[in-house]
Amino acid sequence: MNSKEMFEVWNRVKAWEPEMRIDLARRILETVVPSKNPPPPQAMSLGEVIGVAKTDAPPPTDEECKKILEEERIKKYG
Repeated sequence: MNSKEMFEVWNRVKAWEPEMRIDLARRILETVVPSKNPPPPQAMSLGEVIGVAKTDAPPPTDEECKKILEEERIKKYG
């Protein structure tokens, strides 16, 4: 669109009711900037995290942890 065309459009639009001009402006801006922001990531409360991690089993001993780590290293590195 050149300057002359833009001036012609402006002359037509400036006679519109304010609500119509605002609606047009909003529609034009939506073609340039997305109208909706993506939703924020869902977060869990500390209580929910604890609830997910909670089990009836006792925690592993230090020796059991060392064994688990060694097994995982073997899986990963061979």
